[in-house]
Amino acid sequence: MKKSAAISLHIPPRMWCDFRKSMLKDRSFNEEVIGFLFCQRHQVSKHKIRYIPRNWVVPTSDCYEYQSTSGLVLKQHFHSYLLENYLQPGLDVVHIHTHADPGLPDFSYVDDRYESEYARFISSHFPKKPYLISGVFDEDLQFGKFRIWDRKGQKFEPVNFCNSLFEISSVKDVMNNTDLMFVRQKIFGSANQNVLHQLKVGLIGCGGIGSIFAELLGRLGVKNWVLVDPDKLETVNLNRMPGATEEMVRQEWDKVHYVKHLIQKIYQEGSCVTTIPTTVKSELSRQEISTCDLIVVATDNHFSRKTAQELALKYMRPLVCLGTHIAVNSDNTPRMYCRITVPPMGGGWCLMCGNIISLQRAALESAPLEINQMVAGAGYLEGVNDPAVFWLNSICASTGVGVIHGMVSGFLNVDSGIDWIYEFPVSDWRKTNTEYLQTDHCYFCGMGSLEEVVEDSDFEDSEIMGW
Repeated sequence: MKKSAAISLHIPPRMWCDFRKSMLKDRSFNEEVIGFLFCQRHQVSKHKIRYIPRNWVVPTSDCYEYQSTSGLVLKQHFHSYLLENYLQPGLDVVHIHTHADPGLPDFSYVDDRYESEYARFISSHFPKKPYLISGVFDEDLQFGKFRIWDRKGQKFEPVNFCNSLFEISSVKDVMNNTDLMFVRQKIFGSANQNVLHQLKVGLIGCGGIGSIFAELLGRLGVKNWVLVDPDKLETVNLNRMPGATEEMVRQEWDKVHYVKHLIQKIYQEGSCVTTIPTTVKSELSRQEISTCDLIVVATDNHFSRKTAQELALKYMRPLVCLGTHIAVNSDNTPRMYCRITVPPMGGGWCLMCGNIISLQRAALESAPLEINQMVAGAGYLEGVNDPAVFWLNSICASTGVGVIHGMVSGFLNVDSGIDWIYEFPVSDWRKTNTEYLQTDHCYFCGMGSLEEVVEDSDFEDSEIMGW
């Protein structure tokens, strides 16, 4: 018997909070209410499909022909406007509505009938034949269930709903004979340790910061990795990469294989490490990174960070960006920084609109060699890599691991994103007020979640669509 794919709908916490507030605001006591999401389908693997919201709409009260405790009817001209403006090619429709009954809701006979008709309608009227996913919640939108209909409106399958950072069950028992290794982490709870064991991390950059980061996060309990880096070990790397040797340099080890070696030293068995010794530009890199639960970028160039941010936005994955910088004052005293940035998942601000990376530098780094040489000759690019030391990289990497531990365990809220900068020798931690980073007009993240407020006067009269 053919195994059907597990299907999930993943709405980031901040987006779900905004969507839920809007739905609750646009209803009166005991009235049913409906909201719409338009989602991209992502085939994570042969047996896993996830739906990622690209925008959402909650109708205002004047968009209903009828709204009561027993059901609701939307005006067809509003519905037509919705599909014409939001159902872009390649997206599928999600309808979420409430029932006034207390307790765990279930789909009614009326839901079955109208959803079946609607699934057939959208598949026959749009060239990409979109699917319908429907959800029903209690009136406070606390408890709900989802299903996806086939295009003929005859059958449906259950859909798992996730509104957290990670699509991982914290109750699945995956602990094994390595329990004793993590016994002193029990203060954070066994459920959180299980999440760490299941977490799949995509690491872009396996050099001075990335290798230390992988060692630390691996010892926290993370066993599943995708490693991306095109470089090989060199002698100049040995001062800041734990466990790296001259023998590895002579044998021309890829950095990804060196980091895999670090992880496998922690876990004699049970780890799963995919190594990709090429740039993040490659199609293989992008495909593998898209399957990860978390993306971490620890490179020394702007192009790879830009690419990591684009992948995080496209596949709705949390992103952690790590970096260091050393400069010299006019009196020859050093100024040293490390920076840990986590943009909000799903948009709001990103590395590009926050000026955390330079798009000009990213464009030059991705340009052909002759253009790079011409720009370098004109004095726009330095010919020497940025200076680095092991201990500064370690502060950056260990803080990044602490941030991830907080994200998993729930003691650190990153819904609005964080941007932390540490300066040494003044030993000063600075935390950016992320409200100043938010923008609605960023080319990359400004087209995230959308709320459309529609007045009845915007439409012409037409037939109505019941729900």
